[in-house]
Order: sequence, then structure tokens, then C-alpha cells
Amino acid sequence: MENLSIKFCNKPFDHLETLENGQAALCCPSWLPYYTQPLSNDYSVQEAFNNEDVIKIRESILDGSFRYCNQELCPHLNSNSLPDKDSIEDKRHREIIDNHLTENLSPIFYNLCHDKSCNLNCPSCREETFSVNSGKRYEKSLEIQQQINEEVFSEPHDRYCLINVTGSGDPFGSKIFRDFLFNVDGAKFPNVFFNLQTNGVLFDEKTWDKMSKIQKNINTVIVSVDASTEKTYNITRRGGHWGKLQKNLNFLSSLRTKKMIKELRLDFVVQQPNYKEMLDFVNLGKNLKVDKVYFSKVINWGTFSTEKFEEVAVWQNDHPEYEQFLNVLKNLKLDDPIVDLGNITEYKRSEH
Repeated sequence: MENLSIKFCNKPFDHLETLENGQAALCCPSWLPYYTQPLSNDYSVQEAFNNEDVIKIRESILDGSFRYCNQELCPHLNSNSLPDKDSIEDKRHREIIDNHLTENLSPIFYNLCHDKSCNLNCPSCREETFSVNSGKRYEKSLEIQQQINEEVFSEPHDRYCLINVTGSGDPFGSKIFRDFLFNVDGAKFPNVFFNLQTNGVLFDEKTWDKMSKIQKNINTVIVSVDASTEKTYNITRRGGHWGKLQKNLNFLSSLRTKKMIKELRLDFVVQQPNYKEMLDFVNLGKNLKVDKVYFSKVINWGTFSTEKFEEVAVWQNDHPEYEQFLNVLKNLKLDDPIVDLGNITEYKRSEH
């Protein structure tokens, strides 16, 4: 592990992730296992983002201890990719570092994960497909969305903000997120940008047309695929449709070529059924002219039994296919500039 005392991570200073139960996080909860109390009419985004525990987490970044972070799972710590404090040029972050600012901050990155509705039921994420359209679960998710709308979109402004939808389901499998994305008037918020994190099956040309008001505000489209063949896709992306996905990927590639979106990324969660397709997945990305192909190791979010997780977690050194997995990582194709190995990086480093 690198010398963290000289490193900086902006997430606890910039990032707010909203969760289904109303709680919020400052980062991916598997990387930084901390949650605020639930957001409500009596507990605002600003209060959640500046409470006593949050301030302590920010202090741990500035003092270089990173003591609240999961250093094994965080891909930035794992890949030694955090910037040095001295190299930071961003005005906001420079001021935070130089003046040791830990209080009275506002989020500039919102990761909207408060509706888990999705058209797929991938084994690495959930056991069944579900869509929240009514009832208490829907009402709670809608309440959180209304808080975000009030915080960011109540009046026209030119402040910078990045909205990521979603890391917990699919933006187009959710009624709440569809209504949000199809109705926000991006012209009133010229410096608010959107990242769309999707499985791609529902992201076709008709869906793009329905987002006409924010098309100029769309920054990055991230498509989770987890396979390079239909056979493997049917295992890792349960409920998906390979043919529709390929058509939609080609459409998204055309948007990127026309510079109608700023970045196109393909994601691949590495696990036993698919690790032998990592190299072909890089080829898929290059053929589609994507900006980035991103790999991460499978994590047990509670959907796998202990026995099943041991079967799929090919990156564990006691897995029967561990050596084969390491051999895949030796291939120079994974050194291509479009490849980001995320928290897989440490396994490739171990081969040198």
C-alpha cells in the first residue's frame, strides 16, 4: 500500500449517495462503510452531509490515515491511483486541503441509488426482478427524490453538479428515475451533468429521445455487461436480452462518435463464469470505440450463499481456478489504455 499521508480522496468532501432506506453514504458503502441517519423532512441533505461523523471521516482523509476506508475493496486505494495532495489543482479541493475544511460543505456529486427497481435480476446483485411503483417503498424513494429535486433543481442556476443515476438498479427500470430524467429541463441547469449507469437493455433510441431536455447535459453512460458472449451473458445478466443489448450498444457508440455523450464505458464484474472472457471484452470495447473498459471483482451483497460465493469468487487465492485467473491477467491486452482494472489491479501487480 502506498504512503497515504500524502494522498487525497475527494469523495467524502463531494459525494452523497442516497439509499433506498433513506440513509445516505459518502462513497460506495463497500469502500467506506458509513451511513447517515435517514433523510427526511426533518433531516436535510445539508445536515446529513455535515454531521459529526462525516467531519471525522473528512479529517481522516486530511490526516492521511484513511482509517474509515476499506483499503482492500476500494479500487482507488487498491490501484494506488489517488492523487498526491501537492498535485491538486482543482480550486475547491485546493481550498479544502490548504485550509483543512471539513464543515459546511455541499455535495457536488449525487449518486442516486434510492430506487433499486431493475429489469434484470443478476446473481451478483439480487435474486429476483422487482419494480417499485406503489406502496411504502415507493413513497419513501419518491420522498428522497423530491428532496434531491428541492436541493438541486428548485430554481434555475449555473452551479456545477454531477448526478449519477444509478448504482443500485437501472435508471430506465425505475418509474421514479424515468420521470426524473424525462422531465428535468437541462437548459435551466447548464452546469448540472448526468451519468447514466445502466444494463443497457432499455436504453434504446426511443429512450434517448424521451431525454431530449437533458441530452446536452449527459456526461457519461456506463453499461454493465459482464460478458462477451451470449452464453455467459445469460448466466451473469439474468433476464437480459443479448440481441437488444448489442443493438443498443451500437446506438450508444454512434452517440459517442457524434460527441452527443462525453464518455462511454463498459463494465465487467469479474467472477468464475466470465473471467476467461476478459480479453474478448476488451476487444468488444475497442470495436465499439468506448472510452473505458472497467473491471471489478464480484462482491457478495448478500445474494450469494457462502458456498456459492466461494464458487464464483475466482480472485480468492484458494479458488481452484485462481492460477488460471492470474494467467488471464498476464495478457498484455489488459495493459491497453482503455482498460481500468479497478480493484483487480492488485492481482495483476502480484504477477510482476
